Amino acid sequence: MRRILLVGLISQLLTLISVDCRSFFVDPKVGDSNNLGSAASPWKTLQEVFEKGKIRSQKPAKYPYSGGELVVKNPTGVVVSGDTILLRSGYHGEIEVQEYYNNDTLFIKAAPGENPHIGWFQLRSGSKWKVEGLTISPSFAKEYKRKQIFSFASHSYTGPASHNVVQACTLYSVENSTAWSKEEWNSLACNGIELDGPHQQAIGNVLKNVNFGIGSSGDFVTVLGNQVINFSGDGLRGLGNDQLWEGNLVKNCYKVNDNHDDGFQSWSLGSGGVGTGEVARMVLRGNTFINTDNPNQPLLGSLQGIGCFDGMFRDWLIENNIIITDHWHGITLLGAINCKIIHNTVIDEFDGAPGPTWISIDKHKNGILPISCLVANNLSTGYNLAKSGVDTSGNVTLKFKEYNAYFTNFSAFDLSLKENSPAISRANPLHANGSDILGILRPQGSGADAGAYEYLIPQSGHVFFDFSKNRNNRDNRTNQKLLIGVYHLKTQGYRDTQGRLQI
Repeated sequence: MRRILLVGLISQLLTLISVDCRSFFVDPKVGDSNNLGSAASPWKTLQEVFEKGKIRSQKPAKYPYSGGELVVKNPTGVVVSGDTILLRSGYHGEIEVQEYYNNDTLFIKAAPGENPHIGWFQLRSGSKWKVEGLTISPSFAKEYKRKQIFSFASHSYTGPASHNVVQACTLYSVENSTAWSKEEWNSLACNGIELDGPHQQAIGNVLKNVNFGIGSSGDFVTVLGNQVINFSGDGLRGLGNDQLWEGNLVKNCYKVNDNHDDGFQSWSLGSGGVGTGEVARMVLRGNTFINTDNPNQPLLGSLQGIGCFDGMFRDWLIENNIIITDHWHGITLLGAINCKIIHNTVIDEFDGAPGPTWISIDKHKNGILPISCLVANNLSTGYNLAKSGVDTSGNVTLKFKEYNAYFTNFSAFDLSLKENSPAISRANPLHANGSDILGILRPQGSGADAGAYEYLIPQSGHVFFDFSKNRNNRDNRTNQKLLIGVYHLKTQGYRDTQGRLQI
């Protein structure tokens, strides 16, 4: 009797697993919306999957929605929470949908070995979606439109977007913008990724030829290991609390309008408007910002690195970043409370004005001085710090003509320290962080090094990488480990959680 019950329980469990882990296939070349959605009988396009109501989800019972009762959306839909929609190569249309709240993550992914295309993906008011491995560009559409290429957006009436992920996607306005004029940049360049809502992630995406790259106004947002290449607005924008921006690469600024272009920008927004609130507990770690990788780039802009001009900024940590730009503002916080800027390498790309590039914590535009801030163990061409409220220690200043004495290969943007670099062992150990931009433990020699890189002594026998700590988790309530993606200019790849290079 017990054996029969056990067999019955196993059978039920296997049934539940098979239901919860189902995959549906979509193929623009041979599919049909009347098919079963199986590998042998695929549906046609992702746009039709949404339009035909094949995804059963939930929507608000009452409006305006900010939480509370949900009711079934598309009750006859066969795709449910926990399922995966696998897209095969071809064009899958344009996605503009709203009100899809899932109980568990619903996946939209490129099928193995396939390269699906969509024009744009905009989901307003929804939760627990993961979009992975797609190529997204309005240039695929029958009619090019200057659209937001990708967004998980909240809305005051239909509700928030939360707990969503966009990962390993390629996004661009057009694939090649080399011939664009200033007018074409202004009329054709689209914005990349927008995460408007809490607990969302953008991981390992590549954005090219865009206006603004990645922006988020949500709390507890993670932006990790992305690349923004060729942009005419800001590379990254973070306007929420408890955000993590780590291991991202931003390069090639195009100056085509009056926007003051930043690699990363933030500002506060309170009841009195811009600059009257707070942005709290932001972490900027291991990011790389490069004004341009081509001195002959047309429409070359003068990029501000991390430019935050309208505080207050409270409890920020800015560490292990590489900033190579042609502007005074390498890292600037105007209006800061208990913020730390440690172990960054911030330098001019070109000799002469504008510059020298500096690290700055200074008073708010309303005159309030910084409070309890620290600038330590940085390697920079300049510092511009308030007369009070900012402690300094272990910082090293260098000039443009001295780069070859400090760095392995500045001309190739490799700012790792060379043997006998004057930055070696110059950091104050009281303010040294545990590891550098590549995860190399500090110190490797007699003392920790200034800047983002720790010099690795040949055959030192030291431990190279330490990812045992959950360094990427800014939301301690969830205790969820995230992938690390530290971009390495020298090898043009990323380090994974074990320190292995991923090209």
